[in-house]
Amino acid sequence: MAELRDLLENRRSTRRFDPDRDIPGEVLAAVLQAPLAMPHAGNTYDWRAIVLLRRDRDPERWPAIFEALLSQHYVEEAAALVVWTVQPAWWEANYRRNVADLVERGLIDAARHGALLELVAAGPGREFPVAGALAGEAMMGVAAAMLAAIDAGLGATITACRPAGLAAALGVPEEAVVLPFGVLAIGHAAAAAGGAPAKPALTDVYYTERWGRRLALPS
Repeated sequence: MAELRDLLENRRSTRRFDPDRDIPGEVLAAVLQAPLAMPHAGNTYDWRAIVLLRRDRDPERWPAIFEALLSQHYVEEAAALVVWTVQPAWWEANYRRNVADLVERGLIDAARHGALLELVAAGPGREFPVAGALAGEAMMGVAAAMLAAIDAGLGATITACRPAGLAAALGVPEEAVVLPFGVLAIGHAAAAAGGAPAKPALTDVYYTERWGRRLALPS
């Protein structure tokens, strides 16, 4: 627990990378494996990610990619960029089948998960915005990859993008959606000046029972 706490408390977004150092293949593989340990609705795993290595950068396509990444200098320096997408239609096509399989295998108890199974029967897209729900789940994978990179001694930061422009630059099909905050830049951190900004207190970001009621933690 102490190691995880230290990892979380010492995490910082890297804004300067060493452009002369690449990531060893086995380290990159471990970072990319980490998101597969995260949960996903119906065990569907609709997300797909595109890995862009600095050493393999296509000089003809890079200007459009860089512009879609808001022309931020650190994405140009990073040894690797990982761009996450979700596939709402693909997820809906596979979700009900996967949940039925989970019930058959005894991993979901039909008697105790009636509301979930009613949602599945009605079609999940009718009850909540599928793309937004899938984005939230995919971001757990982005966070897992970020922490795995930091644990491996790398710098990492989650960055924004122009989704439509990035999708066009990377040849993403129409049925897939690039996440607006689903780009992870990783590499060896370069020395940076200045200290880290302060984080908010728990009582500033958590309420108890209802909105606005100050959280009181047990002593």
